[in-house]
Amino acid sequence: MLSHSVLRTGLFLCKQDYGGIKCLTSVFLTRTTSALIGGDKQKTMDDLDGPSFLTSLYWLFGKGYFQTTHQMQIEHSKIYGPLWKSKYGPLVVVNVANADLIEQVLRQEGRHPIRTDMPHWRGYRKLRNHAYGPLTEMGVEWQRIRSILNPRMLKPKHVSSYTNAINGVVSDFIEKVAKLRTTKGNEVMVYDVAGELYKFAFEGICSVLFETRMGCLNDVVPEETQKFIFSVGEMFRLSPIVILFPKSLWPYLPFWKHFVAVWDHLFKVADELVQKKMTEIQEMVKHGQPVEGEYLTHLLISEQMSFTEVLGSITELLLAGVDTTSNTISWALYHLAREPEIQQKLYEEVISVCPGEKVPCSEDITRMPLLKAIIRETLRYSIFCISQLYCVINIFKGIVHPKIKSCLKFTRSSKKAMLWLKDSILSITNTQLFTSQD
Repeated sequence: MLSHSVLRTGLFLCKQDYGGIKCLTSVFLTRTTSALIGGDKQKTMDDLDGPSFLTSLYWLFGKGYFQTTHQMQIEHSKIYGPLWKSKYGPLVVVNVANADLIEQVLRQEGRHPIRTDMPHWRGYRKLRNHAYGPLTEMGVEWQRIRSILNPRMLKPKHVSSYTNAINGVVSDFIEKVAKLRTTKGNEVMVYDVAGELYKFAFEGICSVLFETRMGCLNDVVPEETQKFIFSVGEMFRLSPIVILFPKSLWPYLPFWKHFVAVWDHLFKVADELVQKKMTEIQEMVKHGQPVEGEYLTHLLISEQMSFTEVLGSITELLLAGVDTTSNTISWALYHLAREPEIQQKLYEEVISVCPGEKVPCSEDITRMPLLKAIIRETLRYSIFCISQLYCVINIFKGIVHPKIKSCLKFTRSSKKAMLWLKDSILSITNTQLFTSQD
């Protein structure tokens, strides 16, 4: 359900006044690597061709591309060339299909990246007086939040402390897969692998962020957990719909009210889990016990963030991690299934480091270079980034712009244009691990 919805969420992100037009500039990668625009004449936004708002709606809903917007981008690049604009209600989206230009945009990022505006997400937080998190905050404040959140999330010495929690989730997932194959797959098939991986990712991330198990891998998923998972899916489903309409109309739209309701439930569950952890910490302090814990415990006892900031950040980290994690694993398995020789080499590497029934620890992972290369190659070949805003300076390959905000969105359709990245990513053989059969 969420495999495309997160990618779609980044499509409509930031309003910017451009010559009287509210403009969202979105840089999309597609397959083509042809020249941007011929001739030496500098062109403006008005010179760009592309579908109107009604045409965009027809493509999305009439032709059925709402669930596969990356395919729509490919078709539009064939029609309009490597540079075109699309209209979505009050928004104007500039689509760029050229790897060199994308590299130029990436290299111009400053110390404080311009984050996606996401007015619908920010609008909800303002409505409910919630703090912005790493996905909705901007500028210096965004950097402050990231400087607090990143160490315990990214530094290996801290990440290794989550080994036991993750291994517990992995063991339960393996048992569930075996049971599903036996009971529902004639001892051969596991149906809806993507759905099972999504629940696995949800359970794993909750075990790190909230330091608790949610029961996503149980034979019968708890009702509250199921509602929590459903709310995440509904939020992503409604996001690209809400943003099509002017903000002044949101209070009168039924799906805006539903959008607010699912966000309310997400924050309600997160608040209950954070409050529970605070109570546990207070009990430890009351009885003179050392306060021990992992990610959430660290955020609470460090007092670097207020309670509302912790709540907002934890909720957004959950959303950022679940879909990307499950999609990465799904695509890694898909590519390995197409490359049996690499799959065999990976198997040999793993059993050489962890023979028999040995459960791997963080130190073991550092001794599996092929495993790490496969994940990197999966991320190169099947890109999962949602979006990112960058400042673009004046001239874009002959297209004259003011200093505007540009949203960079990667989709699977970009892999042909991203070949310039491969040499810096592959760390094992300096050749592609996965071969394209497109």
